[in-house]
Amino acid sequence: MANHLQEIKKSVSFIFVPEGENKLKPNGTGFFVGVKNEGNEEIFNVYFVTAKHVLKDKDGNYLAEIVLRLNKKDGGSQLIKISLKDVQIFEHTDKDVDIALFNCLPDQKVFDFKFVPNSLIANKEVVEKNEIAEGDEVFFAGLFTSHIGQKRNQPIIRFGKVALISDEKIEWKEKDKPAKLMDLYLLECQSFGGNSGSPVFFQLNPMRKPGQISLGGPVIFLAGLMTGSFLSGNQIQITDTVANLISLQNVGIAAVTPADKLHEILFSEEMIKLRKGNQKNLPPSSVEPSEPAKAG
Repeated sequence: MANHLQEIKKSVSFIFVPEGENKLKPNGTGFFVGVKNEGNEEIFNVYFVTAKHVLKDKDGNYLAEIVLRLNKKDGGSQLIKISLKDVQIFEHTDKDVDIALFNCLPDQKVFDFKFVPNSLIANKEVVEKNEIAEGDEVFFAGLFTSHIGQKRNQPIIRFGKVALISDEKIEWKEKDKPAKLMDLYLLECQSFGGNSGSPVFFQLNPMRKPGQISLGGPVIFLAGLMTGSFLSGNQIQITDTVANLISLQNVGIAAVTPADKLHEILFSEEMIKLRKGNQKNLPPSSVEPSEPAKAG
């Protein structure tokens, strides 16, 4: 499992946005996903995936540019400026789905990165076949704003459990915006600023089902993307002459956009057609899937 965590950390990159003159603010996390080209299965098309709100301003418009920080093979890192006006951003047809992605393949000779192959995406069939449900273990890799790394990206890993997988949409409210119903997984796992867009993984352990043991180590699947956390508000009485303030507290429940939504984007007719017409991407190293045999 330790090796898988190190590979997964290499699939993650931090997203910065300009803040004032010559300043950058860490704004979220993203990760690389590779899809086998339908016209040539020897190669992958590679995309950078994140939460859509990470790439937008407070008015809901895409930012003019972002900056990715990529680790290099020589031990350092490099800031890569990306003009969002010059890339084609792909979204879900349901505009409430908090996922955005674009083609992005860094120089494999310079940068130390891997991608999550599409075979690890937990679409609905994967969830049903593996009977993934409440209580199963999860983890995610993301940016910790208190320590982003002095020389290189330093993603942290946080662990938790599935709290709810529902066939109903769940009410979700962003700051200063009306509440809406969204397709989400709920996790018993705290997330915080900078985690938005982080890849979240199911970790299916060998003895998770009574009476059945899977040989080998845990099986991992991409569960989805971190969207945010549920907060509770408590009134704080200051004085009789000052209005009450609200203290927001993390209730320990994280909201995740299911990877099935990412799968629907990646395998839309539009993207399949574009991939068939683009066979120039070569496969960098990917996160290796774990497929242990099962014994009843």
